[in-house]
Amino acid sequence: MSVRRNTTVAKTTAPTSDSASSEIVKKAYLSASRMLKESGFGLKSDVKVAIDPQLPFMGYSMPLGRGYRIVVSGGAVESMMLEGLLLHELSHIYRMKTGHPSHNAQVVEEAVESLGEQALEHDYQRKIIYDLTNNIEDLYADDIAVRIMKDDKTLPPDLMSRFLQDWVKSEPAEGKDATKVRWLNGWTMANNARAIGQMARHNVEDLGGRAAAENQRFLSKIDASIANRFGYFLNLLTNLRENITDDEYRKLLMDYLRNFVKMVENHSEVPASKVEKRE
Repeated sequence: MSVRRNTTVAKTTAPTSDSASSEIVKKAYLSASRMLKESGFGLKSDVKVAIDPQLPFMGYSMPLGRGYRIVVSGGAVESMMLEGLLLHELSHIYRMKTGHPSHNAQVVEEAVESLGEQALEHDYQRKIIYDLTNNIEDLYADDIAVRIMKDDKTLPPDLMSRFLQDWVKSEPAEGKDATKVRWLNGWTMANNARAIGQMARHNVEDLGGRAAAENQRFLSKIDASIANRFGYFLNLLTNLRENITDDEYRKLLMDYLRNFVKMVENHSEVPASKVEKRE
């Protein structure tokens, strides 16, 4: 996860005082940096790493002065995924540093603003929209990180499979606010598409077909007008191209977000955009 917008998360972050945890993170960071450099993605920027024991997710990265900061959660420090997480965040920083369109904050903001104020009226809507853009940023970061992890055998193949399978959810949201429920279920559907798409992008096996089965259970429980759009999101996220211009990425992101909003707002069916295969 990368953070380039103003968030309350960044304001609450503080380095840990646990020296043992700091040493674990330092060792993992040096290893991740080495792997990145040896794979041809070395960074010359100053990168600082901090631990936030209260962070509710694994971690994030953000610009810091002329360099960058990576923040990891207390839970991540104790996880087998720590080195992989740091490699993932370093890959975000590489994308930011090299100006890849997926990490161009101006392009992202322009795509979000094109939706209009009505689509961003509520906090949950704004969160979902930015989470949708962040999913694509994560996919582009992992095009670097996952390839390195697979080449370096940092993570056993079955662990990577289980990690991505665990992202796929089978239970829909419920509540009295029908619009909010549609937004939440639309997000879960798109997030399931991201996990399954990532497995396809990197030839990660869906052991026992668990991810596909969990997703199918989810789709069978939600409004058909949302479930029927799964193929569009899976196709788009699976086939993101490496070589893409700012203008092309802006258009892709606007189509992606507009299709999502029209779907969850129960507007007329939006024809699925033709998605080019990756180069």
